[in-house]
Amino acid sequence: MAVDITNPRAGSERHAGAADPDERGAASARPVSGQDLALLPAAEALSRRDAGAVLVDVRGPAEFAAGHVRGAVSIGLQGRFEECAGAVLPLDRDIVLVGDVQLAAEAAARLGDAGFDRVVGQLDDLAWVLTAGPSVAEAISRLSIEQLAELVRLEPALQLVDVRTPEETAWGTLPGAREVPLAILTKLPGALDRSAPVLVYSARGYRSMVAASVLQAAGFGDVADLADGYRAWEGAGLRVVQAAAPETAAAPEVGARAAAALVDAGALLLDVREPGEWPAGHVAQAFLLPMGQVARHRGDLPRDRRIVVVCRSGGRSAAVAEALRVWGFDAVNLSGGMTAWGLAGLPMVTTGPGSAGLVVHGTHPLNCETSIPALIGGVVMPNARFYVRNHFDTPRLDPVSWRLEVTGLVERPLRVSLRDLHSMRSETLVATLECAGNGRSGFDPPAEGEQWQLGAVSTAEWTGVPLAEVLDRAGLRPDAVEVVFRGADRGNAEDAAHPIRFERSLPVTDADQSWSLLAYAMNGEPLPLEHGYPLRLIVPGWYAVASVKWLTEIEIIGSPFMGFFQTQRYVYEYRRNGIVTREPVRLQQVRAVITQPSAGQEVAAGHLVVRGVAWSGAAPIDKVEVSIGGGPWQNARLIGQPHRHSWQWWELLTRIDDPGQTTLRARATDLAGRTQPERPRWNRLGYGGNAVQTVPLLIR
Repeated sequence: MAVDITNPRAGSERHAGAADPDERGAASARPVSGQDLALLPAAEALSRRDAGAVLVDVRGPAEFAAGHVRGAVSIGLQGRFEECAGAVLPLDRDIVLVGDVQLAAEAAARLGDAGFDRVVGQLDDLAWVLTAGPSVAEAISRLSIEQLAELVRLEPALQLVDVRTPEETAWGTLPGAREVPLAILTKLPGALDRSAPVLVYSARGYRSMVAASVLQAAGFGDVADLADGYRAWEGAGLRVVQAAAPETAAAPEVGARAAAALVDAGALLLDVREPGEWPAGHVAQAFLLPMGQVARHRGDLPRDRRIVVVCRSGGRSAAVAEALRVWGFDAVNLSGGMTAWGLAGLPMVTTGPGSAGLVVHGTHPLNCETSIPALIGGVVMPNARFYVRNHFDTPRLDPVSWRLEVTGLVERPLRVSLRDLHSMRSETLVATLECAGNGRSGFDPPAEGEQWQLGAVSTAEWTGVPLAEVLDRAGLRPDAVEVVFRGADRGNAEDAAHPIRFERSLPVTDADQSWSLLAYAMNGEPLPLEHGYPLRLIVPGWYAVASVKWLTEIEIIGSPFMGFFQTQRYVYEYRRNGIVTREPVRLQQVRAVITQPSAGQEVAAGHLVVRGVAWSGAAPIDKVEVSIGGGPWQNARLIGQPHRHSWQWWELLTRIDDPGQTTLRARATDLAGRTQPERPRWNRLGYGGNAVQTVPLLIR
């Protein structure tokens, strides 16, 4: 049976809302001002459709998909209008336009130029029709590439249709796609099975919505289109099929328990779901890298480890694993995804609503920052969303055999087990940790190092033994000058002649009086591996480089420590009058971050709530000010009591009534009198960049 854009029920029934002359359809047609095109009441437009007229909706694909008159065909005025009209519209039928009344004259004129001279009018009140119920209005699903990857896996009867031209498809098609160019879609008898689902795609999603609407109008009951088309799939690095290219084998698949065994043996578990899916459950060791970001971050993935790819049910992960293997990675797909993992009774972490996961900068070593939306929350950051900063690969330490050695200029050298620490006096401290390079991406000219945005900061509740307690037990000698902390992580560092360990020091006075903790718990749970298990140092108020992870040694020395991460890195390096000077990175700079609304967000004119966090290593926050559109600074309200060592939530209730582009800016001042600068103080390694944040906003 040929695909026919005529409503298959034409003439067989009267439309709800058009039967009663006392309802909206009772009025007679009236001309559009300034032209001969009539505005048709809903009843008349629907009656003409049932008699064989074609309803042509000239809105964009997204608007059409969200809701349209049942039986209408989508040909957006802003796209390839004449070309698509010529491909799908019959010349011998009346046409009723649907959409913006103000564009009716342009649409009719362009149709006339293309040879369609039977435009009889424009639907008068589309808004009423769209709210009149499912017998009058309908919608079309628009799928993302992530949803398509899952659907292909779950629906074996899916008919995937590529409506691009042969010249376009010669460069590649989606696996399993059937090529049916738009120009012949309405003319190909029996091309598709009406009883099976259909998903249509084009280059970017315009022609595919035309095709999907044609099929829906012809009576296909399960039709969708790919929102961003072939370009999105190809841009994500996913496999495409070319006629002359050899067939690529599917990625190997493993079950949930086999996947767990691989992860325990050192494989990387790559979760390619979206951040919003993590709260329902994820594996603690997993790294979140959404499917659409894998291609541009593949350079950060390890080539010396197997990668187990997981998603919700196995569709997205299969596509990603296949792509990774093409790029030379040893990747396998977790069959059944997190659904299978859960059914196997394997452990999962749930993080509560609103989790947005981590933004991965690198995986070898692991470096992730918390996304700005994920900073929205309470006093502490859930462990799964706490930013991660590493310099070397993560060491795995046996908690039973692990010991902390305290040596050097002490009266009583110590060798302490984890059990010994748990038996000592403990304290709990809420402290904000921030990478010294947080905000480095804002330096101009660019500074060396990881290009952190503003999310290399998080707050947690840390529990452990006060550092002063352990130092007192060891007994510092009078000639002690500095305390050196050594982690178990080691490796090669730029400018270092040999492999080195991560080491940092504190002056004795700071170590004894800084509220520092030897922490073994984070937010009430044992330290996660990526945050220093089984023990780490926490130095509140200082940049987090001082808070050494995977701590194994404390040595007291009689002179300033000259280690690589003490003197070659984590120093402010300036050139003044031709002379290079270095100052140590110590206390966190004062900073405010806007967490709501997010950058680029569209918000309605009127009342607006601006929220965020602020912190400083020198003193509690005194005030936060917000400027809107470059206007005067307004004082925000600090939420709760001032915090000495952790961030301060704040909010501003305001109004923005004028539509258009604007900006939000926030600056903090602490009780020590330090205020954020307009521009960061440039230094070669990009530390301490705390310039005022600017968030663009669109008011509508």
